[in-house]
Amino acid sequence: MTKLEFEELQRKFQTSQKNLKAFLKEEGIAYSTYNYWSKKLRDEAVTLPIAPIELHEHRDPYATGDISMGNVELPGVTLAFPNGVRAHFGRGSEGMLMEVLTKSMSHVLPQ
Repeated sequence: MTKLEFEELQRKFQTSQKNLKAFLKEEGIAYSTYNYWSKKLRDEAVTLPIAPIELHEHRDPYATGDISMGNVELPGVTLAFPNGVRAHFGRGSEGMLMEVLTKSMSHVLPQ
């Protein structure tokens, strides 16, 4: 059995009107096999702590709107985290930024 097959089995069980043991017997799946895959997927599911991220538009009247590092202008988007870490995405990398944000929030956003 593969992970995808097990997930399909779970979907079928959820729509069935049977108890688990009767359903597995009808499908020809050993109860121990079901428990193995259930535990395996539970162990794989890593619960990540959720750190709130706030995006604020910086409105400094003296700033040009771009972040600078020394004498070098860094246009784009900078994510500033509460612990002081900054992640900068240069102009033109909006697609990458959205992909990173989407993937990082996939465990809390509905599909």
